[in-house]
Amino acid sequence: MTHEKLVAGTMSPTRYTKIIRNPGAGTKYNRTYQETDYVSRYTKTVAGGKDYVPPAPPEPEFEELKVAPNGGANLIAENVYEIGQSVNAKTAVFTGGNPETTTYHSRWQLRRTSSDVWENSSWMNTTNEKNDHNYFIGKPGQLRFQSQARDTSDDPVTQVISSTSIKDVPFTEIGTVTIAPDSTSASVMGSKTFTAVVTGGDATDLTYKWTVRSGNAQLDTPDNQSSVTYTFIRDGQTQIQCAVASANSSNSPQSNIGFVLVNA
Repeated sequence: MTHEKLVAGTMSPTRYTKIIRNPGAGTKYNRTYQETDYVSRYTKTVAGGKDYVPPAPPEPEFEELKVAPNGGANLIAENVYEIGQSVNAKTAVFTGGNPETTTYHSRWQLRRTSSDVWENSSWMNTTNEKNDHNYFIGKPGQLRFQSQARDTSDDPVTQVISSTSIKDVPFTEIGTVTIAPDSTSASVMGSKTFTAVVTGGDATDLTYKWTVRSGNAQLDTPDNQSSVTYTFIRDGQTQIQCAVASANSSNSPQSNIGFVLVNA
């Protein structure tokens, strides 16, 4: 009689199967053995051979974390993308992941040009629903919104991000700068007041910088105002210049000169 024990995971004997012929023959255990558990007592489990097929890995406990169908982050159609405006977005909805260890966040991103790196606002905690997230536009450039889901039960942590389309926020422009008066005269140690006048343009974050381009004059007031006063130290021709700048303008800075003839 031949008794065969199959290798774990196989359906038929392989070259690694242990063959036992007449187990217990000639002993007092012969009859009893053949009637009971003779295979487990006389055979040895060995490693799988060339025909061994490992069992399939267990199914994951949770579904893959991903953006739900039609659930991506989105911008509101009524938004106006201009400096000084508040815009709104809706967070994304996700499916899958371990509900006990998955958290949800959202943020805005802004960059000055397409070649610049994104500046990120802080991640805001949210829920796995279509929630509002507002943003006040204070700078020009490009703007977009992101939603994130993170499952910390995975190693490494699973992270899924849903981003909206990119919107352009137009730069402003500085109008034409003139100096009033643009031409005048003064006496030595006499004083004159000058004003930088900006005509046109839509920039509102204007800053001013006054300098003496040539000649000899003393500034009597702060140099970062639209109007300043100078005292002229020596006779001759003096040029007073003002540069007007704007962090949000595409043509910054703009400047002009006022001419002063100083008489002895």
